[in-house]
Amino acid sequence: MGDDVTAALRSNDRHLVDRVRRLCVLAGVRLEVVATGGEPPAAAVLLLDDRTDRTARPWRDTAPARQVVELGGGERPLHLPRDAETLLDVLSRTGAPRRAVVVGVLGAVGGVGASALAAVLARLAVVAGRTTALVDGDPAGGGLDILLGIEHDPGPRWSDLLAERGGFPPDRLMAALPAWHGVRLLSGDVRGGVDPHHRAAVDAVTALGRAADAVVLDLPRSLLTPDGARGVLAQCDGVVLVTGCDTRSAAAATAAVAALGDAPSQLVVRGPAVGTLLPDDVAEACGLPLAAVLRAERAFTAGVERGLSPGDQRRGPLVAAGRRLLPLVGLAA
Repeated sequence: MGDDVTAALRSNDRHLVDRVRRLCVLAGVRLEVVATGGEPPAAAVLLLDDRTDRTARPWRDTAPARQVVELGGGERPLHLPRDAETLLDVLSRTGAPRRAVVVGVLGAVGGVGASALAAVLARLAVVAGRTTALVDGDPAGGGLDILLGIEHDPGPRWSDLLAERGGFPPDRLMAALPAWHGVRLLSGDVRGGVDPHHRAAVDAVTALGRAADAVVLDLPRSLLTPDGARGVLAQCDGVVLVTGCDTRSAAAATAAVAALGDAPSQLVVRGPAVGTLLPDDVAEACGLPLAAVLRAERAFTAGVERGLSPGDQRRGPLVAAGRRLLPLVGLAA
């Protein structure tokens, strides 16, 4: 972090200053301590101890354009050490702005290989030189780590993160996750996953977006419901929509496009066609560019049972589709 990334604390409480300083070290933020009554310096986050500084003009009045956090006083105060994780999240957001390209992969219908394609995209992004996180967005899928064959590897899953209070320090979260071919995986497990509209899901994806170069989201179809809550979908720089090559799949893809909103989208059609409909017909029906046709990968399911994972067949259809997609979604080197 550069020295220009700072937080300023106005307080004469030595114990509070020490606590805040330790949190700033964890977040990678430089702390400037201001004497009681002092004016706000040029800092990104202003921390005000209202308990010991009641006579001075509040920083919220003198610096309305900047983020002011009240410690111990005010209308919505934070109290340390109880709210240390929350303050650490605020500081981490300042110290580590988002740097990742976030790509969502979403099946318009089930059984078209969206999860496997998301895994391959993440794996290829690592090969392209990007630090990459893969996020399992299915709240009831049993865990993407099973598909990847790392369900017994140590590291936090969604249930563990949901038990945390406050935010997720980006680098610490990234480093703690289990690794698969260089990809850091945040997965559900037999205890469950997370609703992609949940605040914890949004916060975790935000944190990973600050720690990684690329974040690939394996998104559930529940995001396509017209409830107005976009959740993690709102963080996507682009979406890969996967569908089949039949009339129902074309209709599902058309409906999905309306729900996806403004995020740039690419279409992948699982083929070959089972009737007279062609992949180009599906693309024309839903109004998306046809990025790739995903052919069936022979004995893929049986291979997973034997310990193979997506992308192990380097000349297979999954890897071929992933390589075509990589530059289209901004994940190529």
